[in-house]
Amino acid sequence: MTTVEDTRGFDTDLDHHGPAYRENNYAYMAELQQRCPVAHDSAYGGYWLFTGYDVVFDAVRDPETFGSGMDKAVPANQMSVPLIPIDIDPPMLQRYRKLLLRYLSPAAAERQDDELRTLTTELIDAFIERGEADLSQELFTPLPARWILRFIGLDDSRWAEWIAWIHASIHDRANDRDRAMWGITNVYQAAGAEIASRREAPRDDLLSELIAADIDGNKLSDDELIGIVFLLMLGGMDTTAGLTGNSLLRIERDPALRQRLIDEPELMRSATEEFLRHDTPTQGIARVVRKDTVFHGRQLKAGDRVFLMYAAANRDPKTFKDPEEIILDREPNRHMAFALGVHRCVGSNFARAMFKIMVTEVLRRLPDFHLAGEVVRYPDAGDVYGVEHLPVTFTPGPREGSTPVVSGYRG
Repeated sequence: MTTVEDTRGFDTDLDHHGPAYRENNYAYMAELQQRCPVAHDSAYGGYWLFTGYDVVFDAVRDPETFGSGMDKAVPANQMSVPLIPIDIDPPMLQRYRKLLLRYLSPAAAERQDDELRTLTTELIDAFIERGEADLSQELFTPLPARWILRFIGLDDSRWAEWIAWIHASIHDRANDRDRAMWGITNVYQAAGAEIASRREAPRDDLLSELIAADIDGNKLSDDELIGIVFLLMLGGMDTTAGLTGNSLLRIERDPALRQRLIDEPELMRSATEEFLRHDTPTQGIARVVRKDTVFHGRQLKAGDRVFLMYAAANRDPKTFKDPEEIILDREPNRHMAFALGVHRCVGSNFARAMFKIMVTEVLRRLPDFHLAGEVVRYPDAGDVYGVEHLPVTFTPGPREGSTPVVSGYRG
């Protein structure tokens, strides 16, 4: 568009990291989307909020205008190294992605299926005989955390430490920046120590392979390796858990939905895509404007920050019929839960695999689970909308595995 509209009347003071947004996120997004899909927000020094599907789609397909450097963060970044590849622009972006995709392909995810099922069985075995559990603390938080640590080649018995650091870096970064810095610093130090150990004595693991790899003949630096490890941790420890918690809540509240998933397990493939659309854990991601431009009727200036609200785009009624409803076999379903364009999530194959296995096993082994207390969400939903505590009761069942149980995280 070339016509520039007056932005007066389209400003908002919405704090998407605040408690009001956490409790009413979809209502806020729907109102803003209907009134002004390209709005200006006065919080955190000012930034743009993109909520319409077509608006977000156009932005993610234009990385030259909407860049991904560390200066994009809302609020300002506390990290000293970029998360790779999410904080990198082309052409280097494609080189990093090419390196990582060999380890995160659909075939690689399929090869992890048995291990994921074994982990799921072990975790459910730890509480199945009790008839009660906190599914967040005892299943969908520890499983992705333990798996990603094993995948990288780290000690998964320390998963609760890593979870605390990662959650602080994400869920406290807007409202308790000291604690967020504590989390970031610990990740840097722990990842740096593991890298130093592998440089001295390589092992048969992913981290050693990354150290040995090169891009255009150049080995990765410690900062690059830390950036990759940090991003793998974020994806493995927060977003997959967020999706699973949000989806299990929907299933618990809808008996017909639950029963259909139990009766028709073959629907889990398309159901996964619909839960990703409807209950998107990553609410959005920031970009920074690289050049003055007129975009969907708004004058944007170089250096402006924007927040692409994927969760809002995924419920845009102009793109999705009956967007508030869960339609398990919805077609087409080109959601943005994993973004689109050059920054499409490299870990999406593993996220889908973990989600499908966890939900399938919950419905198989505790099909009558029901809420047994207060659902507690993480205090900041601005980046990842997730469930911290999901207490349930169910008919007790037998253990199925032979692996010693590992108790759930009580963070």
